[in-house]
Parts: sequence; structure tokens; C-alpha cells
Amino acid sequence: MGRSFCVVSWLLVATVPMACSFHRASDDSLGLGDAALGLDVGLPPGDGGQAFQADANVTCVRTSPMTANVPPDILILLDRSGSMNEDLNGTMCPNGCGANSKWSIATTTLKSFLPTVEGIVNWGLKLFATPDNVCIVSSTAEIPPQINNAAAINARLMTTDAGSSTPTTVALMNAATYLKTLADSSPKFILLATDGVPTCGTAACAPGVNSTGMADQCDDANAIAMVKTVHDMGFPTFVLGIGTSQAPGDGTLSQMAINGGYPRNGTPAYYPIDKAQDLQDAFQTITGMVSSCFYTISPALTDGQRLTGVKADGVALSPSDYTISGNSGVQLIGQACDDVTSGKIKRIDVQVDCIG
Repeated sequence: MGRSFCVVSWLLVATVPMACSFHRASDDSLGLGDAALGLDVGLPPGDGGQAFQADANVTCVRTSPMTANVPPDILILLDRSGSMNEDLNGTMCPNGCGANSKWSIATTTLKSFLPTVEGIVNWGLKLFATPDNVCIVSSTAEIPPQINNAAAINARLMTTDAGSSTPTTVALMNAATYLKTLADSSPKFILLATDGVPTCGTAACAPGVNSTGMADQCDDANAIAMVKTVHDMGFPTFVLGIGTSQAPGDGTLSQMAINGGYPRNGTPAYYPIDKAQDLQDAFQTITGMVSSCFYTISPALTDGQRLTGVKADGVALSPSDYTISGNSGVQLIGQACDDVTSGKIKRIDVQVDCIG
């Protein structure tokens, strides 16, 4: 029979280490047998003064109070395929597109944007493919996610150009495998920025898809499935399509965005980048989402536990109002996130079921 506990927080999620089970007490204390164990985890001044309480069966959870206000890790998975040298309309310029190429627009935007948000997100960078004109992707990140990382990422981009295939499937898998090795408690996300359908596969490409001769087989189905696999490993994925709206692969990127857990509220489901400002806006939106409405469960859930629901001010949220980020916490999305940010929602209850 499953047992459960609730974690209640305003940007704060925690439980308390125990040697035996305890029951719910008053708002200011937790009961241990007939003795009360005081717990003062009130929020800093200015956060509304909401209190924290938790109840649990200790055979399920042993943890310590920890704030959820930690910078998220976002690994930018940046496509450096040959088609990134085209302009945003997918046209190869006779003398090179220069500042108008997809690659130049993407890297220039990153260089100007990252310094403005490097204090609230641990940004990292992973490029794909790794060598030129092949389908190989490294097993590490070019720049590991860290706070105040804009200069390191920008320096790496200055020494990189576009000119490979588009091995999206293996890039996603290697990115998730790498993120799994990171020991920090931050929520972890992948931000996939690509300009076309995945290649380096075994399927014939759809009519109109230009494989550039470097990998003449497409890999749409495997890439779509891999985003879901990576999400289930605990690494949600945002998808940005650079110059891809209404182009071949539009449907593929939309399904990848849906499988990644953070589709855009509109059509297409991914973030379409048709001009430089679109890219700036997409990064700004995503940064706001992951840095404002995430509730950490620490330590992460074990194989014997599962997150079963979320309540806002005592009312159960719809599954469409949140997404589970692996086994470390939940992310409120859409109106639920807006209501937390505006102060309309005062309390979030994360329900965890202990199995066995």
C-alpha cells in the first residue's frame, strides 16, 4: 500500500529527517510521538511570511529543509550544421550570408543576451556535430553549466563555425547522459536550437528536405522518440527552430517540443525563429519560465517514490498546469505559473506517494 506526504512551500520545499514516523501538527511545529519538534523555515521578509509544514512516513523520505530558489542548469544544444550558413529564409547567399546567416544571428544573439541573465541561470553549451561534416557528437559539454558563464560561452562561439550534419538524436542522448553526471541540486533543462530536420539516420528524407550531401538519410522518428526518452530521464527540452517555420521538418520540431514537456502556447508548438528578435524573445521567455516557477524536492525522489499531484491553495491543479522535471521537482506552467508570479496563488502543495 502506498504512503504519501505533502510538501508545502512558497519557493521553498523540504521535509524533515526523522528516526521514526511523525504526524501533522500545528502550522508552527511537527509532532514526533507526543513531543513537538519546532521547525522555523519562514520566508525572508518581503515574501509574504507564508509558513512551511510537511508530513511524511520516514520509511519513504529522509531529507533536510532546502530552498528551491536555486539557479536552473540550462544546456544550450546548438546546431552547427552546414545549413546554418544559409539565411533565415533557407537561401544560401552567393558570397556567403555573413551577419545574415542563421549561425551568425544565433551566436550574436547569445553573445548579447547571456550577459543579461547569467546571474539567474547556470548556462552551458554543447555543440552538434562535434567534428565537421560527420555525425559524431562528443560525450561532454564544450562549456559546463555554471553561474556567470556568458564570457566563457561567447569565447567558445567565437572560435566555432557551422559546417556539419544534424545528428539531433545522438546529440540529445549525449546531452542527457552528460547532465546526469552533474552533482548539483539545480533543475536541469536542455535548450535545443536547430534549423532543420534531424539527419544521420536510416530513413529517406521527405520531399523538399535538403540533406546537403553530408548525411543523406533523415532521422525524424528517432529524434522525436529521443526527446521523450530524455524528458523521462529528468531533462525537459525546449525546442527552437531557426528559420524553419512552414518549412520541411516543421511538424517534426513541433512533436519534439511537445515530447520535451515545454511546448509553446501556440502553433507551431516549438519556438519559431524568423528574425533576430524572435530568438531574443524566446530566450527571454524560457529564462523566465525556468527561473520563477520551479519547486525542488531535495534530495530527489527515489525509485520507491513518485510525484502524484500538485495543489494550489488547497485546490488540485490539472496535469496541464505543471510538468514533472525528472525526480527532482515540478515546474508550474501557463496560467498556474502566471498566478504564482502575480501573487494570486499563495501556497503550492507537492504530493509524493511512497510506493511499497
